[in-house]
Amino acid sequence: MTFAWREWTRGQWLLRAVVLLGPLVALAARWPGDPPRVWLVLLTLVLSAGWAVAPESVVGAVTLLLVAFSWVAGTPGDLPATAMVAGIAMLAAHLAALVASYGPDALPVSPSVVRLWLWRGLGVALVAPIVWLAALAVREVPGSGTVWLLGLAVALSVTVVAAAVTQAATPTEES
Repeated sequence: MTFAWREWTRGQWLLRAVVLLGPLVALAARWPGDPPRVWLVLLTLVLSAGWAVAPESVVGAVTLLLVAFSWVAGTPGDLPATAMVAGIAMLAAHLAALVASYGPDALPVSPSVVRLWLWRGLGVALVAPIVWLAALAVREVPGSGTVWLLGLAVALSVTVVAAAVTQAATPTEES
């Protein structure tokens, strides 16, 4: 019986380390105000390890949803700046899993593919402070459908702007 991890290249090991650590960093960002329970950290560790081994599997979605739910279920009304750290850590894990799943385990990681996804990830990460500030701005607004529509409009606008900026800033390869 052979283990797939024995075939991983150095680049694959690095990508999968990010997949493993990203959700754990996102949980750690809850400290010191609202530390997660030990069982949640252990469950996240196990799921993250499974995701690192099989980056194309649904385990990644389950892991990220678990971490996001832990933030939502945390202290009500509190939205610390460390939420941005959590979001960026989850984004990094997602992108690392995406790149790791691009080919067989023994396939070397293409530097141009890593650069492409780093640029795209940076474009998304740069809007994290804007989203955080928007969330703070509507925190005290009474719950209504209008607030959700406004939030959706802001999210879509930020997404379109980020896509345009990253598309313009992404280096292209000439064939």
